Amino acid sequence: MNTRTTTATASLVAAALLLTACTGLSRTAAPDAKATPEGAGTSGGASANSASGSAGRFEVGENARNGSLVVKVRRVHEVDAIAVVGGTKSPGAGARYVALEIVVHNGTKAGLELTCPPHIADSLVDDQGRRYDVIDGLDGIPGNPQCDERLRPGAKRAMMLAYRVPKSAKIAAWEFADSGREPSTVALASSAAQ
Repeated sequence: MNTRTTTATASLVAAALLLTACTGLSRTAAPDAKATPEGAGTSGGASANSASGSAGRFEVGENARNGSLVVKVRRVHEVDAIAVVGGTKSPGAGARYVALEIVVHNGTKAGLELTCPPHIADSLVDDQGRRYDVIDGLDGIPGNPQCDERLRPGAKRAMMLAYRVPKSAKIAAWEFADSGREPSTVALASSAAQ
């Protein structure tokens, strides 16, 4: 195992440990043994449930395809605060964070920005169809790529997404899309609002 792989894995584990989990939404997939940080040696195409590359419906732990992107949601959970460089970020009164641990495989022909706009088009969706955008400052979450650190074509990268949602929202799904396509949907477990 090279130093970059070890450092990236340690950073991701540290970020997960710094998050303070609370009750409610929690869904974990089996570990992805093939998920490697960007540049750690991936090749060829990725397997996915939808060979056509069109929008589809997927579950946590499955390789969800949309166009040339393949994303696996490894874990989704509610958190009281998000660990960021220099401290923690609180959601404020009446809100909570929902964190998604994902692995992105870039099957496009160009580098892909993961943490700063323009990044993957994505939304967290509640049971009423309301969509929530990812928080600003994803590059400040330990283990996430920095702004302008592009994911090379054919490479994979593990990272964490975070969304600020009302405490009463019942999260149902996560949507993402390759540019200009209808989104693919990953169903997420939801609990009653606390």
